[in-house]
Amino acid sequence: MNKNTNHNDQHANDLLDALRGLATADISDAMYSLSIPDSTLDPTVRLMVGETLLGRAVTVGRVPTPSNSSQKDLDDTMMLAVQEVIDAATPGSVLVNAVQGIASFANWGGNQALRASKVGMVGMVTDGAIRDLPEMAEYGVTIFAKGASPRAGQHFFSTVIKNGPVICAGVLIKPGDILVGDADGVIAIKPDDVTRIVEKVKDLKEKEQNMRTHILAGGGLVDAVLKYKVR
Repeated sequence: MNKNTNHNDQHANDLLDALRGLATADISDAMYSLSIPDSTLDPTVRLMVGETLLGRAVTVGRVPTPSNSSQKDLDDTMMLAVQEVIDAATPGSVLVNAVQGIASFANWGGNQALRASKVGMVGMVTDGAIRDLPEMAEYGVTIFAKGASPRAGQHFFSTVIKNGPVICAGVLIKPGDILVGDADGVIAIKPDDVTRIVEKVKDLKEKEQNMRTHILAGGGLVDAVLKYKVR
């Protein structure tokens, strides 16, 4: 590993550390204040397993397999693309599994979650469905999904994107983007925006605390908003 790689890895880790512990609601407020385009995933994608999520995106894009075709016909180099992305993932990665919002079939299950945990992945986000929920909590991989289905999707879906830009739950996500998730939802953040967002969160949190102090002392909401102008 060369010095540039070490430097890039350290920079990426520093960005994650800066975001660690921040709530998605505060990040969303900061992005709005900074006029950064909203990148909150549609709320149909919700927390299914775990509590919080913070990591760098690796991606796959999948489409329904045409009724008259197969994955092999579409692109035989993608036959095991999902498995390859998981196997090659670095610790701290989050798989973004974009399936055009189709939740009729599961695109993630127990064996994938187990392998993800073994390579150090911290999460998976999909705009589709998962299965094998009872065993997921054992693996320590946070999962956001649209729902659950017992039906396997390996023949229903074909992979067309491997570690390239994908659209998941209405948001464009590229490999290396940072995913932050909690009980309120998931936000995708471009690495170049992290520093500004973190600084703005600090500023807004200070104003928010002043508002709380004002309200606890008996002050009204209108006065608090006019005085502190949190947003």
